[in-house]
Amino acid sequence: MLGIRSWQQQVPLPQPYTDRNAWQIPLNPRLAQQPISTRDNLMRGAIALAVNGVPIFNALNNRGEDAYLAGELDRWGGHCGRGDDYHYHTAPVHLEKIVGQGKPIAFALDGFPIYGYTEPDGSPVKKLDAFNGHFDAAENYHYHASKKYPYINGGMRGEVRVRDDQIVPQPRDAPIRPPMRPLRGATITGFTVDGKTSTLKYKQNGRIGKVSYTDNSDGSFDFEYLSPHGQKTTKTYQRREGERRPSSREDRRERRRGNRPPKPPPHPPR
Repeated sequence: MLGIRSWQQQVPLPQPYTDRNAWQIPLNPRLAQQPISTRDNLMRGAIALAVNGVPIFNALNNRGEDAYLAGELDRWGGHCGRGDDYHYHTAPVHLEKIVGQGKPIAFALDGFPIYGYTEPDGSPVKKLDAFNGHFDAAENYHYHASKKYPYINGGMRGEVRVRDDQIVPQPRDAPIRPPMRPLRGATITGFTVDGKTSTLKYKQNGRIGKVSYTDNSDGSFDFEYLSPHGQKTTKTYQRREGERRPSSREDRRERRRGNRPPKPPPHPPR
């Protein structure tokens, strides 16, 4: 979270991406007859998975803007969504230090691997196509990271199933608290983890604010908000078994039925 300059007060929380609520990556990817570009498609959900299990979204946010240039991303190319779900929007090239150079740092959801800024053998990357990929000498296709847009795979060169502008299956996050509001002028300056307690620090107008939260291991989280003006607010949120955020389609369906989503509780003092 360090370095984010456009922040909606999200924090990274564990997500239930397991069993049927998970992504699927084909072991034998096949090239698509009609590849899909991320310039104007796949604005929802993940398009790839990093080798550490963190999902990777389109380099463009859901408003069609470059998330990196907008200051929404941390030093590692990620941030949290409205469900407090951490994900990347650029290539996690730092993972090469863990998995080793020449190993994939991610896999696109079409099954093709994603490498860093060099070829697997360490040589410079040859010309890439519009999807940030190309074929190797053995005619195997793969993607690459890049320091400019699209940063990661620029689309799906392989076959995928798409519904509602996202690749399916697409798991759901499970937020425990309502979406927060953007905090204008805030920059995240620190993030630490001490046991089961995480603390995020930010600076706004020269003053320091803080959000601390503790995972109680029973589905509940204790939050403490300390505003830059010194106002403290505490709140306990409980995650209910099987709880998840409704999809946009479900939300529209409920609105047609006359059931509007509940309003979030009052915002912590700022």
